[in-house]
Amino acid sequence: MFKHLHIVACSPRSGTTLLHEAMVTCFNVDKHYDHEVRFNLVTANDGDIVITKRPKDTMYMPEVIDDPELYVLYVMRDPRDVIVSRHGKNKDMYYSNIRLFREMHGYAKAISRHERFLQVGYEDFVTQPDVVQEQIANRFPWLEQRFKFSEYHLHAEVSEKSKLAMNDVRPIAPTSVGKWKDNLPRIKAQQLTHGSLTPDLIDCGYETSDEWERVLDDVEPDFSRSRYPENVYFWSRISQRINALRKVRNYRRMRRST
Repeated sequence: MFKHLHIVACSPRSGTTLLHEAMVTCFNVDKHYDHEVRFNLVTANDGDIVITKRPKDTMYMPEVIDDPELYVLYVMRDPRDVIVSRHGKNKDMYYSNIRLFREMHGYAKAISRHERFLQVGYEDFVTQPDVVQEQIANRFPWLEQRFKFSEYHLHAEVSEKSKLAMNDVRPIAPTSVGKWKDNLPRIKAQQLTHGSLTPDLIDCGYETSDEWERVLDDVEPDFSRSRYPENVYFWSRISQRINALRKVRNYRRMRRST
């Protein structure tokens, strides 16, 4: 059986591509994929160390965390920055939303105390990359370091898909932290649609009160649509659940065969 470290997140646009590229560059890895791959489609040779990523796979992790060779690295990012982020392949559209953030983070909280689960903050990663690398190495001591995260850009060989998602290869830096402050109409609209983010922000350690919401008082909301739907209705959820069970079943069958 192979060791599989899978990077998931609180939402798409949370920094998983950058972290994945840093991980496969700066640690010894036997196999990785060019960009994203679903957890249930990963294959490798016996004894290999494999690192993969897919942010929305958070939803499946509670069902498969009992696999003794599956390790989960979860990226948390300020949801305000998540919901104002745009993807390189379509910069005219916001990507995620509060609904998706809350769902993904709920799945992560369910396994947050598991010994093979580690949460890292995006903000910590981009401001203190080497400190975060040490945290990861301490939790998963079978990882062998090659380079420092802070030097990742000097050694990286990044796929075109990853370059597009990250808007090219560059040193790890906090340039995108706090961008929500330049997108207040989006924040205002999302809160009118899904309710205040303050409880989420307090729970995740980003705020201590609702004082931050004062900046929204005189802002006109921007109800531009997101890449992911604002609501998922009953029959869609039923279909998602059936698909999830199928993926988990396929994953267990694949793991038994390796």
